[in-house]
Amino acid sequence: MKVIKDIFETNEIFENSYTAIGTFDGLHYGHQQLIKGAIEKAKANGGKSVVFTFANHPMEIINIDRAPKCINTIEEKIYLFEEMGIDYLILQPFNKKFADLTAVEFVEILKNKVNSKELFVGFNFSFGEGGKAKTKDLIKLGESMGMKVNEIPAVSIDGEVISSTLIRKNLQKGHFEEVNKYLGHKFLIIGEVIHGKKIARQLGFPTANIKMANRLYPPLGIYGATLKIEGENIKRYGVVNIGVNPTLKPGERSVEVHILDFDGDIYGKKIYVEVMKFMREEKKFNSIDELKKVIGNDVKNWQTFVKVRKNGYCSKDR
Repeated sequence: MKVIKDIFETNEIFENSYTAIGTFDGLHYGHQQLIKGAIEKAKANGGKSVVFTFANHPMEIINIDRAPKCINTIEEKIYLFEEMGIDYLILQPFNKKFADLTAVEFVEILKNKVNSKELFVGFNFSFGEGGKAKTKDLIKLGESMGMKVNEIPAVSIDGEVISSTLIRKNLQKGHFEEVNKYLGHKFLIIGEVIHGKKIARQLGFPTANIKMANRLYPPLGIYGATLKIEGENIKRYGVVNIGVNPTLKPGERSVEVHILDFDGDIYGKKIYVEVMKFMREEKKFNSIDELKKVIGNDVKNWQTFVKVRKNGYCSKDR
C-alpha cells in the first residue's frame, strides 16, 4: 500500500482508480463493507483501489468544540487499511484550504488528480464548503464528469446502525463486547514500548509499558489480548492493564501488557495489541501479596481462555 500525504503536492500518477471516501474513524464493520466495494471493483476491472480519508478529524477545523477523540491513531488507521489490501491511501490534511473547497472543486480533484472511475461513499456523506453537498449531489456531479457513484446504505448489527459515534458511546460506557462486534475487528492499540518503574517485574509479572496517545481507550480495567512485537511474525497473548495502578502508582494513567511466556528486551519497539476480552475492573488492593495473587489469577484465567481457544472450543471469538 502506498500512502499519499497531500493530494495537492503529490506527483503520483493514478490510473483507473476506484475510490472510497470518508473519515473512517475506527474503520468499523460498515466502513469495511464500503471499502471492500472499491477493492472488488478495482480487482474486477484491472484497476487500483484508493481510500481518500483525512489525517485529522474534520470537526477539528469545522467546529473544534464538537471534535471527538478518535478511536484510532493515524498509525493504527494505516495498519488497518493495509490489512484490508488497499493499493493507495490518501491521508489528506483537513485544513482551512481543504475545508473551503467547493463541492465541484472536490469532485474535480477526484476526477483529475485521482483519476477515479467509480466512487464509493456512505449514505450520510457530506462534502464541499460547510459540508452542504450530500450524496445526491455527488451522484449528479459524478455523472457530469463520467464517474459512477456507489452509495452504500446503512449497515446494521442487531438492529443498531453502525457508526463511529455509536462505537465511541459503547466504549465510554464499557460495553466492550459491543465495541468489538461493531468494529468487525479487535480494538487495536499500537504503541512504542517505553521504560516504566519496573514494579510489575519485581512482582514476577513483567509488563511492556506502551506510550499513550491522544485517542480513546477502553475503560479502566484488565483485558485479554493477542499481540505482535515489531520485527516478529509470531502471534502472542497478553494481559493488558489499562488504568491508574491504584495500588502501586495511584493517579498515573498507563497501558501495560504482560506478555505470556515472554521476558525479552523490547524497549523502543512497537507492539500491536488487539484487545479481545474484558476480564475485570481495575481496583485497589490492601497489600502487595493480594495484588500478586489477583494478577496471578488474571494470567491463569487468560491462559485457560487461550488454551480453550487454541483447541477450537470457542466458536464465538471473532
